Amino acid sequence: MRPKPASWSGTARADFDAAAMNTYLGKYILIAFTYVDASGKAVESIQMHGVIESATEQGITVSLKGEREGESWTMPADATALSPADPGRYQLPETGEIVENPDFITTWMVQKPQGT
Repeated sequence: MRPKPASWSGTARADFDAAAMNTYLGKYILIAFTYVDASGKAVESIQMHGVIESATEQGITVSLKGEREGESWTMPADATALSPADPGRYQLPETGEIVENPDFITTWMVQKPQGT
């Protein structure tokens, strides 16, 4: 099993809109996560996909599917991080999995922690 990025554990968003976030529940999401080094160069990428199972001011939790079936991952509760996905087939470079017609895509670029 490939490693996955750590789930979000930051502070709650003051501008969280529960009613608006509830419209995302049950939607399928494709997640692309890129680690960069201190100079900003991409050093690792991870792709995941699944169904949005909950959305609170503490974060948006995704029930992962495919190769990561049975796992979950939490991202910040920020609707601006979700972009509508164009219809089609998306192949994950890391695993070769095919995701068809996801509802949303989210991409994250994070500086890789030192020593990992």
